[in-house]
Amino acid sequence: MSARSKSATTAGQRDGSLVVRGAEPADHEGIGGVVLGAYARYAGQLVPEVFSRYLDEALDLRTHASYGRLLVAATPERVLGFAVFYPDASVPDSGFPSGWAGVRVLAVYPGAGNADVRRALLGACERLAAEAGALVLAIRTPSIMTEAIAGYERLGYRRAPDFDGAEPVRSLAHLRYVAQMYMNLAR
Repeated sequence: MSARSKSATTAGQRDGSLVVRGAEPADHEGIGGVVLGAYARYAGQLVPEVFSRYLDEALDLRTHASYGRLLVAATPERVLGFAVFYPDASVPDSGFPSGWAGVRVLAVYPGAGNADVRRALLGACERLAAEAGALVLAIRTPSIMTEAIAGYERLGYRRAPDFDGAEPVRSLAHLRYVAQMYMNLAR
């Protein structure tokens, strides 16, 4: 295990056999399957070229790794969820201010215990944000992802409409959600 994945595992959450850890190159195929599986249901709701750009951005692991940490929620058998933690949420196209941490992508394979996997991934991101000294963890999510939005709200995240926008993928409105770290770390 690399030092990077060992650190992410330490910062991660164990829930039965589910472990949140740093992604390894061997996980990349599984990450692709998770993202495609999680987002496939939205394909018909977007213009094909917009959906394609959205997927391309979500799957650009090299760029995400250059700004943050790739995390997976996995069992010994497979990757069930994927998130990208950015210690500085103000990176290109985020719409968030400097000093905040962010979750750039969060995807859970359909039927994989979405609420539990989402909670485990967000918990790991919250701990990483606290370690980075951020007081806010911000998430951007497309408005069409109503199930994810409801899940974020159940976990205490609140909409931050001042930061809503349609970038970086034109024609796809992104809603911004934030959590004050002191509220969520008590969970």
